[in-house]
Amino acid sequence: MLLPLLVNLVHAEPGALEADSPVPDLPLRETVDLGAIPPAIATVARDSVDRPLPDRIGRISATMLGRPYVSDPLGEGGGIDPDPIARYDAFDCLTFTEEVLALALAGDPIQASQIRKDLRYGPENAISYLNRRHFMELQWIPGVIRDGWLRDATSEYGDVVLLEKTVTSETWRSWQPRKRFAHTDEELPKGQMRLEVLPLATAREVANRIRPGSVVLTVRTDRPSIPIWVTHVSLVVPDPSGKPQLRHATKIGEGGTRDHSLDWYLQHLESYSNWRVLGISILEPVEPLVRRTPALTERTASVNDAEH
Repeated sequence: MLLPLLVNLVHAEPGALEADSPVPDLPLRETVDLGAIPPAIATVARDSVDRPLPDRIGRISATMLGRPYVSDPLGEGGGIDPDPIARYDAFDCLTFTEEVLALALAGDPIQASQIRKDLRYGPENAISYLNRRHFMELQWIPGVIRDGWLRDATSEYGDVVLLEKTVTSETWRSWQPRKRFAHTDEELPKGQMRLEVLPLATAREVANRIRPGSVVLTVRTDRPSIPIWVTHVSLVVPDPSGKPQLRHATKIGEGGTRDHSLDWYLQHLESYSNWRVLGISILEPVEPLVRRTPALTERTASVNDAEH
């Protein structure tokens, strides 16, 4: 069974403080051992730099297959969540997706740390627990679209269902997992959630047309007292025959970073009965123009990967 959002995306920080005891973030600790890009991954990223973006996503993500699944493996290196800022030995679904996108969108692996930071915190924000985009619908999705890293391509594949919800302080108070976050009531995001969703039946009909490199969001049916819809994030890459498959960090089967047939996965979602799946949303990474400038696309003879 697909793991719930509390494990996969809404980061139940093991070291989080209760909401009424906020503590400011501390200086970042050293994370050289976990944060350094493994040479095999950096080599593939550099060798793929001139290939189309979907090809880069496929090649780079392939170097990370076989890693174990670990819930919420990253933090700020200090403060409320002292987990490392980067690591390559274990992933959850969102950290896997972010790391692949950061390396694929960068002109050189040395730039990936900045892109990862922008994806997780926003380009205008410093790295801190409170700046992290913990919540997909209110923070991560609108943020990465607004910043130009991804675009919403869901409606290009068929008629969509529009989910809308206003999240208030009362919504958070009635949601039991709220206590897992170190935010004060005032710091939790509020406002309008909006997401276009391709119904599951339609998604199965068009599965073979979903473009490589796409980010697929698994979306559950709306529940009035729950301020989330998205419970999983995956990447689409071609299988050896060219058919789309999902590459993701998952707990399905033996778990870990692995591939599943997209057809199989969408059929599998129909079996979820505790909290039914409404469908999927599809975001498409945008090739950044900055990669094409000579200063950023010039190959470096050597890079100190420990700087990442």
